[in-house]
Amino acid sequence: MKIEKIAYLFLIVIIIMLGWKAYDFFNPNLEKKFDQNISKLNDKRKELNEIVRLATLEISGKNIPNKAMDLDDVSDELSEKMEDLGFRSFRFESSNNCNEKYRFSFIAWEDWNTDNLNYVEIIYSPCDSETKKGFHSFDGGHIDVFGAGGDWKILSDTDFI
Repeated sequence: MKIEKIAYLFLIVIIIMLGWKAYDFFNPNLEKKFDQNISKLNDKRKELNEIVRLATLEISGKNIPNKAMDLDDVSDELSEKMEDLGFRSFRFESSNNCNEKYRFSFIAWEDWNTDNLNYVEIIYSPCDSETKKGFHSFDGGHIDVFGAGGDWKILSDTDFI
């Protein structure tokens, strides 16, 4: 009898959790998700600046043709720090007319509200006006860009495709 009650309670908890996930999926409150990501970026700014430093050291002086690197392509230290922050890879390009050498786009694969926003990039882009705190751009479709200050911005693509 007690096992039946426990199983019944367990089933109710699972149904409630699935119901909440379905509700969240169909009513995602994207503004809240964007705000959470900006807050997380601000909380993790020191760690993010550290992975920019490590990534710059990693690619400086190397001829990397595709300008993109997965966790398997980088040092263990950088790989571990990126994984801890929820990133699966990064892209980079040279910064022109700027005091920094590179611009980085870190692609999130977990955390960063990727379950609702689908695709999220945390971008270090020195000398870019879009990184100004409070900046917001919307393409009229699914892409939002938010400036977080300190040379950082977040790109989110809410399209399912």
